[in-house]
Amino acid sequence: MDVQSRVGIIDLTGSYPGPAAGVGEEQAHLLYSLATMLLGTDDVPVGLNAALGAICEARGWPAARFWTIDGHNGALREFTSWRRGTAAHQPTLSHQATAPQWLGTEPVWVGDLSAHELAVLAHRDTGVVPGTGALIPIRSRGNLVAVVDFSTPEGTAPEADVMALLRFAAGLLGRYYLRGLRFEQVRDSERRATSTLELAAIGIAHVDDAGRFLYVNPQLCKMLGYTESELLALAIVDVSHPDDARMTDGARDELRNGDVESFKMEKRYLRKDGSTLWVNLTVAAKRDQYGCRVYDVSIVEDISARKTAEERVQYLATHDGLTGLPNRTMFTQLLSLSVEGAKRHGRQCAVLFIDLDRFKIINDSLGHEAGDVLLREVSGRLRGCVRANDVVARLGGDEFVVLLQDVAGQPQASAIARSILSAAMRPVLILGQECRVTASIGICLHPAEGQNDDAVMKNADMAMYMAKEEGKNNFQFYSPAVQAGAASRLALEAGLRRALERQEFSLHYQARVNFLTGGITGVEALLRWQHPEFGSVSPMQFIPVAEETGMIIPIGRWVLRTACAQNAEWLRQGLPAVRVSVNLSMLQLNDKDLIGDLQAALRDSGLPPGLLELEMTESMIMHNAEKAIRVLGEIKALGVRLAIDDFGTGYSSLAHLKRFPVDTLKVDRSFIREVPRNPEDRAITEAIIAMGKTLSLTIVAEGVETPEQQAFLSQRACDEMQGYYFSTPVMAEDFATLLRGHTPAPRS
Repeated sequence: MDVQSRVGIIDLTGSYPGPAAGVGEEQAHLLYSLATMLLGTDDVPVGLNAALGAICEARGWPAARFWTIDGHNGALREFTSWRRGTAAHQPTLSHQATAPQWLGTEPVWVGDLSAHELAVLAHRDTGVVPGTGALIPIRSRGNLVAVVDFSTPEGTAPEADVMALLRFAAGLLGRYYLRGLRFEQVRDSERRATSTLELAAIGIAHVDDAGRFLYVNPQLCKMLGYTESELLALAIVDVSHPDDARMTDGARDELRNGDVESFKMEKRYLRKDGSTLWVNLTVAAKRDQYGCRVYDVSIVEDISARKTAEERVQYLATHDGLTGLPNRTMFTQLLSLSVEGAKRHGRQCAVLFIDLDRFKIINDSLGHEAGDVLLREVSGRLRGCVRANDVVARLGGDEFVVLLQDVAGQPQASAIARSILSAAMRPVLILGQECRVTASIGICLHPAEGQNDDAVMKNADMAMYMAKEEGKNNFQFYSPAVQAGAASRLALEAGLRRALERQEFSLHYQARVNFLTGGITGVEALLRWQHPEFGSVSPMQFIPVAEETGMIIPIGRWVLRTACAQNAEWLRQGLPAVRVSVNLSMLQLNDKDLIGDLQAALRDSGLPPGLLELEMTESMIMHNAEKAIRVLGEIKALGVRLAIDDFGTGYSSLAHLKRFPVDTLKVDRSFIREVPRNPEDRAITEAIIAMGKTLSLTIVAEGVETPEQQAFLSQRACDEMQGYYFSTPVMAEDFATLLRGHTPAPRS
């Protein structure tokens, strides 16, 4: 209700314009006084109480009360009251009645108050015998929002000007009450907004056009290490990393020009102590009611932990997780650059291919942890034998390689090789035992002994085998004569070509166990070769030869058929259904006959496609991602499951991974090995599990060997495990026995 338009005498500027129609001079002065009184206080109960008292004193009435109405149930509650002799406002909520819906829009004179519940309640504490009184409704947009009642000693209705006074006073009091209610709602909203900003778990800032902070919440102060007053004295550029200080300038210009509504960006801030903080910024413009930009609102999220994990994953894509040395991928790139530089500047470079002698004996007798200690120690010694611009890398297992960037021929390469031999043979104390290894080194010089990076690596490898043939613990330079001395490798290759027809291959099977149910849910088929002359040949030795010669295609086809047939046979024996996993090589994935081979293996064995899973590495599918997507899609169409093996050691990302129709991620054993002790490996393993869960993939941990590893993975909701902790790889009949007698132990 607009009091200024309804009551002409009330000029809120403070002047008295004269009486309004229907209101006498005395009542007009009273209304003017009421308006002035109400303008003097923002405390609504106090203001209403004073106004009620002024009206009662002016009319000689003993009491009055102001009632509000609950919009939900129509209950009428006492908001404030006045009675003669009361020194102060005494609000109470103990009195309650039902809102009198019969009230209209005009004040009502009640000749017998005792007939109305409201009136009885209103006068219970006044000391006045119920007689007559006035009830004045206050409405807003047609709805009854409050009621004012006055106790009057008169036995007859007051004069018309008094009723007009009550009507205008009701409008004045109602407007004052509603305005106060709205102000309180605004203040409450502001308090909630301020509380939200102050308690938010992310940083929030208001920034002006010059980049200065206008407001900062406690979380941002905590993130940056400043007090509020310190941070408000700074600008964005003051807390930004020097290299990132102007990163947001262009985006902020677009925001100011209205080209964008908001923008997101990752950048680095500097804490007060100088340390770096990676943040994710979301910035939007705060505009006024006319669309003019007032300031920018920045939401600041600390992403340092994620950035550290991403950098670690990227690091592991190019470095060996055990030793920290560059891996094969990075070394190949560096060698290619070195060869190109040598050709361009007429220099020489050399590759030293290093294989540790007797490492397998130590690794098998003392265990993998002892072997890891030895490899880390040797890697440190190798770095100490070369110059700052040379490169030491680990290719895998006990194979290392050194790139001498600028070498003065064989004499200098020989000197470094002798230094490496001397360093390698120094004893290493492992688990209280003094262990010794020696090294066999093959050396190839570019351009004299290898014209390109592939030839240099191949020839250095060949020379290393010659060093082993010469009794180990020595070095050999590549020469045409070295090729003749590589007879053992050729013999291995020749034997590999006849191994299939001689039935020298077999499959061993290693179980996969579900963490939640404790049941055996899968099994990996692992290829073994028993050579009649060389004995048991390690897959690490013959698989690379099979891939280089192309023999991996027929061998892989045999593995696929054998594994499917064996799994189907277990089903026919009544054993529980398990999924058999078979590894694919790069050549197999690129083989045009792969889909036909899969179809034949499933058809001939009768194995349901869902009980076959094909494993491949990240590097395989990323080598030619588009082709891989097509081939994997064809495999999935058969109903066969797909898994990424050794996950975390390649260079795929979440963005790439979601493009491939894979079902399973197998966490590489290099992360699992150090999980109980290494915080970085724990963080990476947790990140991989979380990534897999996000994509609804099955997560399998490889190489689980200890109770500590098993407990960690179980607590992180890893799905399955595979490793010596549960079972070593065994022959088919032994696995059948294991499967038949296994009793699942569900996780409690």
